[in-house]
Amino acid sequence: MHHDPLFDSTENQALLVVCARKTIRNTGIAGIVWGVINLIIGYGGIQVTMLNIGLLALAFMMLGTGVLALAKPSLHALLAAAIVSTLLLFWNVGITTLNVMAGDTERAITGSLIVPLIAAVIFFKQYLKLGHLKESIASMNHETVKEASGLCKQLFKSKLKESPDIAEASSRRCRMRFMSDAVFFAQRNLARAFYMNRTHFQECIPDLNRKKLRMVVRHPLGKLTYAFDKKNSEKIRGWLGAPAAAQSS
Repeated sequence: MHHDPLFDSTENQALLVVCARKTIRNTGIAGIVWGVINLIIGYGGIQVTMLNIGLLALAFMMLGTGVLALAKPSLHALLAAAIVSTLLLFWNVGITTLNVMAGDTERAITGSLIVPLIAAVIFFKQYLKLGHLKESIASMNHETVKEASGLCKQLFKSKLKESPDIAEASSRRCRMRFMSDAVFFAQRNLARAFYMNRTHFQECIPDLNRKKLRMVVRHPLGKLTYAFDKKNSEKIRGWLGAPAAAQSS
């Protein structure tokens, strides 16, 4: 999709890479959990037939991709996780087919096909979304990621009632800090983070006269929509210097 030009700035490009690395690290954690689950299943299955040694091998591969994604977040690690998930899907399809041919329909219909399919789709989708950031993701300094993560944690640790310069979306997944002429946005766990100047910020709000404001952002990784309650909407209007909302929304 087309994104707002403001995301082409150096600051927002850096934040985009920070969030991408965070996403890959989360994928690594999911890969490790998924690998452990398959290790347990494979160990139990090998007691039935030695064919399941293949499942154990794939489980160890998934563990390896998870560790790689945590230690060195890159698109290569993300692609590896997607490929191993696909191999797990093919393996389970093969085992299911053999069970059906053997007349064992009870073990043929299981969630063993759905989970690896979902995992593969998610991993490949993330890989395609982040493809244009390949070199930046690989070259970003870990200290930069750590610093950005600290800013995000600090933002969400702040108490809203004691922080007139902070507003929070109704879903509580996004907070913003008002600065002199710009706003810093961050979602929990650095799923998204970006800077926006006053003009761009106001342009993202379709109707400033509503009691409860709504904001739409054309982000490079997908459209973001945030809704705000009355109190946080008033904070936003106050910072923008806009008049209070009319009684009817």
